[in-house]
Order: sequence, then structure tokens, then C-alpha cells
Amino acid sequence: MTVRIDAIEESSRGPIHLVVAGYRARPNADLIRSAGLSGSTYRVRWAAGSWAESGASVGVVARGARVALPAIRGGRALLGVGSLAGGIGTAAVIGAANFRRRYYCARRDGVRLADKILDLPGVGKRPLHLIGHSLGTVVIRSALEKLAERDCRVDDLLLMGGMTSRMNWNQHVDTFRGRLINLYSPRDRILNVAPVIDRVVGTGAIVCEELRDRLMNHDLCRELPNQFNFLGHHSGYWNRFGQYVMA
Repeated sequence: MTVRIDAIEESSRGPIHLVVAGYRARPNADLIRSAGLSGSTYRVRWAAGSWAESGASVGVVARGARVALPAIRGGRALLGVGSLAGGIGTAAVIGAANFRRRYYCARRDGVRLADKILDLPGVGKRPLHLIGHSLGTVVIRSALEKLAERDCRVDDLLLMGGMTSRMNWNQHVDTFRGRLINLYSPRDRILNVAPVIDRVVGTGAIVCEELRDRLMNHDLCRELPNQFNFLGHHSGYWNRFGQYVMA
């Protein structure tokens, strides 16, 4: 899949907003419209993957369960538990491999996105805001680096439940002119189990002395759906991000 930018609302004046969703997701046009963003608004389609990728993982668990359940019922608990644990473990390995592939795609497609952004009407003359959720923040950070090479400056960056690292934001001091707004929750269980090494922006505050006057961290844990609703908690930012863009 090639990177594609779809218009949601277009205008000849005001800022330009680009919205990037995360792993196995597409930006919801209705939720973006409800944020009430002024100017032009676009959503980005990149190789985020689809839930069909989980088919292999589901199949492994299902095969393990087909052995495990009859074994447990027949009194062979050790065989049953072992079969089920093996299926879940193998599925986790497959899922982690799929995620790592998508992480690579996010960085690659961020570079491709930068080229697409330069073709948008008004870029370079109007404020440019980048908005990303989850793995979409990795796409944005990669695009930011490429845009700087092209002498195209971004204004505000809004990160929501981001998968990109909290580290080394000092190297981006001159790549954008506006605010770095980080919306996060330390109880985001999806991010807490993600197979990444660095601490990610979606679970804690970014600390960067060079950006202190433009850096805004907001812990939204209590404003999001209950943490035990894993997907709801992780995706709940979409219902309230507009107030931070407009601030």
C-alpha cells in the first residue's frame, strides 16, 4: 500500500491538519469532523495493517484449545494446560512479529508522507499541524525528520497515546515551530505490553529542557474510559483531542 492523504475538509485559509491513526486502524472521519478543527483537515492512510493479520495468531490459539479442552475434561490437566499455554505463547510470538513489521512500515511511510505533504495546497504558507495516535506518532516523527531536510517547518505536534519514544526530542528543537502536545495515560495497558524497548510517550511525560517553553504534557488517565477496557482506554483520545488542538 502506498501512503495516501484523503481530504476531510478543505479551505483556502487557516491551518492545515494531518491526522494519522495507529496499528491496524484508519482515522475515523466523523470523529475528526466532530473535533471542529478550522482550516483544512486531512487523514493519512499508511500501511498500518489489518485485523486479518491476526488470523494466524487466532488459528494457533484455536488449535491449542481443540487439544486442551478435551484433555482437561478427560482428566489430563497437564496435557491440556500445556497445549493451551503453548498455543497462547506461539500466538504472542506471531503477534509481536506482526507488530515489529508495522513499526518498520511506520518509519518508512513517514518518509513517504513527507513527500506527499509538500504537494498539499498552501503548505509553506499556512500553519501545518500533525496529529498522531498510537503507532501513528512514529509515522509523524519520521515525517518530521524528512520535512526538516526539505526546509518545510511544522507548527504544532499533537501526540495521543503515542508509541514513539520519549527519548531524544532535543534533536527536533528546530524541526517544528509550535507546541509539542503529549496526551498520555500511565495505565494504558496496550502500550504497557507493546514489544518495544524505549519508554513511549503514551505512558508518560516527555522531558526535554530545550523544548520546555513549548512542551505540554497532559495525563488523561482519569478522563479516558476505564483502564480495564483496554481498547476503549487506548483509543479514547479521539473523543477529546480537538480541545488541545484549539487551545
